[in-house]
This record gives sequence, structure tokens and C-alpha cells, in this order.
Amino acid sequence: MNDLAELPSAPTLEQIHKLEEFLRTQPKDDCATGHYFADGVYGRALLIPAGTCLTGKMHRQRHLNFLMQGTIRVWTEQGMKDLEAPQIIVSEPGTKRVGFAYTDVIWVTVHATDKTDPDEIEADVIIPEHCGVLPGEAA
Repeated sequence: MNDLAELPSAPTLEQIHKLEEFLRTQPKDDCATGHYFADGVYGRALLIPAGTCLTGKMHRQRHLNFLMQGTIRVWTEQGMKDLEAPQIIVSEPGTKRVGFAYTDVIWVTVHATDKTDPDEIEADVIIPEHCGVLPGEAA
């Protein structure tokens, strides 16, 4: 898949999960991650290499995303958009993003927390998905 043209402007969760199944069969791109902490705030920076197609995890709380560098096609609450840095996006709870990096991208998510262990923070802020089924949904 060389871009997200096959997805509608507002893909369903089922369509995103099918894309994830396809991506699991493809060679993996290394997306370097950086972790940053300040009083009551955690920032997670992701370096996404050009040509990478990826999906994000769903978050429990509203939070900020900063597109610091690059150009990426991404699903937003307003549909599929081509974004060029710098951009700030507010993610609503339960949003699952899909993206395709046209250039090398730096994407930062910011969450309110006093914790400093990335695994503990992820357990708090991420909605678990099991085999494409959300908690409370029938398998």
C-alpha cells in the first residue's frame, strides 16, 4: 500500500482493523520513540520514516498531538487530510488514527499524568483492543 487512497475519508474501526491485519504482514519500519516528562505532563515523540503506513492506538482522554516535522496523510475527526508541519491536533477519546508519511515525520502526543513510566502511562491512557474487538463489544 503506497498511500491511504483505498480508505474512505472517514474509515470505520472495522476498516482500520483490516488495514492493521494487512500491515502486520508487511516489513516493519523502525519508528524511533522518545519520552519526555515535565510537571504533570508526558510527551511521546515518534519519528516516522517517509513511506511508512501506520495506525495509532485509541486513547481514553482528550489529548494533544503535535506534528513537528514533515508531511503526512492522516485520518482526523474531519476526515482524511494531508498535514504539513507545524500542526496541532486535539484528539477526542476513542479516536483511532491512520497515517501515511510522505516525508520523515516527527509526531508528538502529550498527556496529563504524574507518572514517569511509559508502560504505566500507556496502561492508563490507552483503550485496549483485543484482536480488533473493543472492551464491551461482542467478539
